[in-house]
Amino acid sequence: MTTLDGNNIFGVAVHVSQSPHPLALQMNEYFGLNGKQTLYGGSRGRVFHVSGVLTAPDLPTLNAFEAELLSFADGLPHTLIDNRGRTWTNVVFPGDFSASPLGPRLLAGGGWCLPYRLTLEGLI
Repeated sequence: MTTLDGNNIFGVAVHVSQSPHPLALQMNEYFGLNGKQTLYGGSRGRVFHVSGVLTAPDLPTLNAFEAELLSFADGLPHTLIDNRGRTWTNVVFPGDFSASPLGPRLLAGGGWCLPYRLTLEGLI
């Protein structure tokens, strides 16, 4: 189960993919010498792409679930546990959230769903 600070806010059918940002490297070249010198400057965090579906029995509850998810766009570092059970600390939700352009959909068995995508930034 994917959680943020222990809160199951991502809904169902959640998929999390992460990729590290390029490393900070300084490349030096010297006239008359073959090759290059590299100086490692550290990592620059990573990006997490999250997709899922919020579900609720009615539209007001669905709107409340969406608002709870968006409340984590507070600039503070959080702990993410992804759908593979890995723990990532110092993850910030900058508010990059995109709900389905079709909006909420009525489920066949009753209730409502809202597919979405969002991006999280890993600071380390």
